[in-house]
Amino acid sequence: MSRDRLAFACAVGLVWAAIGPARLAASALRDVHMLGTFVGVAFAGLAVLFGLGIARMSEKPPWSLFLATALAGVFLFTRWTLPEERFHLVLYPALGWLAWRAAGGDGSRRGLVALLLVTLAGLGDELLQGLHVDRQFDWMDVLANMVGGSVVPLTLMGGRIAWAAPALLALTAIFFHPLQTLLGTASPAAVLLPDASVPTFPAAPSLERDLAEVPVNPEALYSGHNLVIITIDALRADHVPPMGGAPVATPTLDAFAASSRALTQGWAASSWTSPSMVSMFSALHPAVHGINVRGLNIAPGATLPLETLARAGWKVLGHAGDPTENYRHLGIPDELNRDDEAAGLRSALAIDSPVFAWVHLRDVHAPYDADRAKLDSLGLSEALPDAPILQRARTHYTVPRASFPGRHTWLKPAIRALYAAEVADADASLARVLLAIKESGEGDRTIVILTADHGEELLEGDGIGHASTTLDSVPRDVLQRIPMLVRLPDGRGAGTSNSSILRQQDLLPSLLPLLGVNHPPLSRDPQLHGVDRSGAVVGEEVLPPVDNWFVTSPCGWQCPPERRAERVAALLLDGVWSWCRFDVSAAPSCAPTFTDRIGSARELASALRTPVAH
Repeated sequence: MSRDRLAFACAVGLVWAAIGPARLAASALRDVHMLGTFVGVAFAGLAVLFGLGIARMSEKPPWSLFLATALAGVFLFTRWTLPEERFHLVLYPALGWLAWRAAGGDGSRRGLVALLLVTLAGLGDELLQGLHVDRQFDWMDVLANMVGGSVVPLTLMGGRIAWAAPALLALTAIFFHPLQTLLGTASPAAVLLPDASVPTFPAAPSLERDLAEVPVNPEALYSGHNLVIITIDALRADHVPPMGGAPVATPTLDAFAASSRALTQGWAASSWTSPSMVSMFSALHPAVHGINVRGLNIAPGATLPLETLARAGWKVLGHAGDPTENYRHLGIPDELNRDDEAAGLRSALAIDSPVFAWVHLRDVHAPYDADRAKLDSLGLSEALPDAPILQRARTHYTVPRASFPGRHTWLKPAIRALYAAEVADADASLARVLLAIKESGEGDRTIVILTADHGEELLEGDGIGHASTTLDSVPRDVLQRIPMLVRLPDGRGAGTSNSSILRQQDLLPSLLPLLGVNHPPLSRDPQLHGVDRSGAVVGEEVLPPVDNWFVTSPCGWQCPPERRAERVAALLLDGVWSWCRFDVSAAPSCAPTFTDRIGSARELASALRTPVAH
């Protein structure tokens, strides 16, 4: 075998062997928000090497061809929005060059052999990924591999055929996303955005943004008061009084619960942060707003609760996570200081107008990195075995379920101890935030809500974490049950509880009337939109149950491109759970109890023209 053919064979073998390690490396780069930068630099470096290689050729192709190919490559690079897609334009041109060298012969024969070699390499790459537990075979990726690998052989073949390289790049840039939709592999952004052929919801809300001032009812119970919502990421309900308690001292949580009314049937709308928070602040069900992967936002247009509150005179600000999260168009115009939430909240409450503020604390979220000394100081004596899944939970914010098969029930005491240490940290952070409210002098006119975005699985279902961290999750009690504590400024209901269901999408529709603000709902259907449950917030009457169903992406914001249209719907009816997996690009093959709900949600989503891409 010639040296060139051996080099190509080795390169293909390395590509196939590196699928698993490459995914780990990509995850690590994504964790530090460097994956896109890495791929961009690699693409630029490859373009420079390509140019230098052409400059050294004895029979150089015309520079117009080189320029056209470069521009078409950049065009396709910008059209492929994901780093994983863009990597095809980094890896496969290099394989195409090696295939050209390995093909031997001259002219068109050499080019055709090179094209065949690189196409087979790309097909084999995707076939191997189809065998991987977290991946699946995708014809669109085969096409992307072929396009990336064809650029160099086509260019080096010379003559008119060389112009096929920029043409292929440009045509792929133009038709790639329509082909995705045709083959059913499109992301939710591509398949949920409606066109003129989509029927509108019979009671379609007005998309004309109302900018008129909203009057405040001075007779309302807490007319003109401040409202502060504190969410603690991944805080389980059974670690908060009176629903339960952590196995460590939590003096702040205990004191806050004693001064609050507990809604003991608080439920998250989804199994990871973004869709839950969007439901909380839009009052829409996740199946309506569609924010179940990164890169999407609720559509601007229809007036949402926080926008109504701002029009009524409230200053609205909040913690909006990191810049990649999905909180645009929710009516949160001002960012709360992320570096010091307590100081930012203290400053915000000092202004003359009433304030709405959202504070998000991430202390509980994995990794659960307490060491032996910290556990001892908290009175936690559980052993920390040297088990791979436990080490992963202590050092990473993801614990992929598929990577750690088995039940691991013997590790429950250890993982619960580590989680409890995180709850102790959250207790200290909460103390600083509550102190800021007190020091502002506004405590006697501020409603404070303490809740969570979702719960957390601690080996009850053989996993650790939630949708974005286990990467394969379905809604269940430990993920959807969340604490919901309401501290009213006059002490009303302090130390009491109410067992009425309060879903995240019900929270603002239940609180705004107490502030004297009327917000017209975008739908009267309680399956699709939150309802006013203020009677449970301020009273002891147990309200009739409301429909309790959930939709989530099983792998949260980390769903790979081929799984971004995948959803899990769950229904909790009389204490019994049922589930259905479906694809947002197709009609769900579920029981009627699911298909009716999903169909109604899609109609309202079409009327609202949501979601939209960043």
